[in-house]
Amino acid sequence: MRVLHLNAGNEDGGARTYIVNLMKGQKLIKTESSLLTFEDGPVAKMARENGLNVAVMPQKQRFDLSILKPLVAYIENNHIDVVHTHGPRTNFIMSLIYKKIKAKWVITVHSDPRIDFSGLKGKVMLNLNLHALKRADLLFYMNPSLLSYFESLGINSDKTLEVFNAIDFRDEQPLPKKHSTFSLVEIARLVEVKNHELLLNALSKVKFNYHLTLVGDGPLMDKLRQMTHDLGISENVEFVGFKENTGDYYEGCDVSVLTSKSESLPTVYLESAVYGRPVIATNVGATDKLINQDTGWLVDSENEEQLLIALNDAYLSWKENNLNQKGLALYQLVRDNYSIDNLANAVNKGYINLY
Repeated sequence: MRVLHLNAGNEDGGARTYIVNLMKGQKLIKTESSLLTFEDGPVAKMARENGLNVAVMPQKQRFDLSILKPLVAYIENNHIDVVHTHGPRTNFIMSLIYKKIKAKWVITVHSDPRIDFSGLKGKVMLNLNLHALKRADLLFYMNPSLLSYFESLGINSDKTLEVFNAIDFRDEQPLPKKHSTFSLVEIARLVEVKNHELLLNALSKVKFNYHLTLVGDGPLMDKLRQMTHDLGISENVEFVGFKENTGDYYEGCDVSVLTSKSESLPTVYLESAVYGRPVIATNVGATDKLINQDTGWLVDSENEEQLLIALNDAYLSWKENNLNQKGLALYQLVRDNYSIDNLANAVNKGYINLY
């Protein structure tokens, strides 16, 4: 079976890591896959660095349709069996040509389509994306709450399949490490859905000393910086911007945090597991499949009181040298169930069922 992954190419978040890890897993289980992007950007770069097959078919602009005929020819000439699209832009492009190719068409829905865009332009993109979702042969999803949404769109459950995120593990088991100051890290884009405000407000009320590192860029950078000053916690919070490699930040923390309003199954949890760091997370999407009382702290979305309790409990665990137990439990859970070959096998079952 020959699989072609399609992505716009400008993604530098979790979807990029997902695509690369899925392709690495497919390579392990001997499924022939390649990647085609519409920009020679972060996705193509990361795929190349991991030894994967990559091609670029540049678009002059987002809605440049001159690539439609070349794309059809590329799919047919390379005898592709499954075209696997990732992201609204490639979903839309495929919706215009899927009847002209022999290959089956599948989509991975990486996030909730309803919150991917905003404004008038966002409404247009949402409608184009939904048009595509309804026409694909199969939808893979990671956020269980999306199933009812798909049903409301008239998409039958037999055209959907729940999968999961995955990560490529290092050979060695993580080593426990306690930092001299209780250290937290949140690795997330500085955008509304990640809800950094919830974490900052909660931290302004704790009675212990801490250091928080925020890794990520986004339109809320200035607002969040000002917020730390207004709350009187600017000396405790460090903004480091976007970082291509985040391993040092997991190494440098005692606890990883993610306070999102919406998620599927974020790579952050898996990366935290690799480094044996427990997680404080909001209970959204598929989070509760990984984060629980054994592996971290799970709090209701936008619930500052519960988050404050979790922060205090995590600090106490740090003080008493008990964090390692939760971190290693998360490591073992992820290693046993969320490896890249497990993901590739799950996705391949979806492919096979189409034939």
